[in-house]
Amino acid sequence: MDNKDKIAEFLQGQLGEEEQVEFLDWVYSNAENKKEYFQQKDIWDSYKMYSEKGKINLKREWRILSNRIDLLKNPKVYTIRKNFGLWMRVAAIVIIVFGLGWGTNIVLNSFDKAEQMVHQLEVPKGQRSKLVLADGTEVWLNSDSKLGFSFDDDKKQRIVTLSGEAFFNVSKDEEKPFVVNVKGQSLKVLGTIFNVRSYDNEENVYTTLEEGSVEVKAAGRTVVIEPNQQLIYSRRSNRLSLKKVETNYYTVWREGRYVFENESFANLIRMVERWYDVKFEYPKEFFKNMHYSGVIKRTKPVEHVLTLINYTTKIKYEIKGDVIIIIPDE
Repeated sequence: MDNKDKIAEFLQGQLGEEEQVEFLDWVYSNAENKKEYFQQKDIWDSYKMYSEKGKINLKREWRILSNRIDLLKNPKVYTIRKNFGLWMRVAAIVIIVFGLGWGTNIVLNSFDKAEQMVHQLEVPKGQRSKLVLADGTEVWLNSDSKLGFSFDDDKKQRIVTLSGEAFFNVSKDEEKPFVVNVKGQSLKVLGTIFNVRSYDNEENVYTTLEEGSVEVKAAGRTVVIEPNQQLIYSRRSNRLSLKKVETNYYTVWREGRYVFENESFANLIRMVERWYDVKFEYPKEFFKNMHYSGVIKRTKPVEHVLTLINYTTKIKYEIKGDVIIIIPDE
């Protein structure tokens, strides 16, 4: 009997008292077992609600999804090299996709620009991906994000462009700084771990540094960010502000969690739209000054998010395909 079978029997209440004690001893015997148990439990809890409504076969769907997660425990990472033929051959499999969608609907474009080959990777809503560039730099892309890049040996910099959110673990090369261009600002590093959130439909650009240093040029200024700091650039006011943060709050999305603290309703809803590939309709004026804090797990269905909102703000909602209509319950 494998671990998933043990967990399934425990969650279904099929174990006797002695077996339950043995099982819990197994769970807490090491960190890996504990992580596997709670990962599978999250999936089970997410699907249980649908099962009770008669919408799915709980055991069958849980088994399918947990098997898919097994495939991601030791994911393959594909390196993007300059050879265009190789790039196109691996295009269909280069992206490691996470989330409940499990699709592989990524868009990969390559085109000539100023006599050099430029590659652009697009990750649609509902998905995340990870890739390794030719220089060894690791990049995680969040939902609804685009990354453009072209590394040439004769260039003095490694330059990428970003729209959306990405986490970078940059391979150090003192002779070739790594530059991230986003709308309104440019970031320059040597070997650094940091996160950038720069969605076109959001007012602010957030650069959060975990390790190393980042030199940011924006609003006519140059600012150097230190570890555990976040630089916020307002496109509307063209101003910069720097604050100390708990970096894990802003990078844990790679693990399927979204941590938000005093987040505006509009920003929270935009994040949920990206993660679940849905569209919300709601009275913007009613929610204009409302802010929320909490944690959302990607394995939970979108209805779970609405339940969390309802704890603070009484709402009703109607789901029509991929459109969710929120109505204040006054």
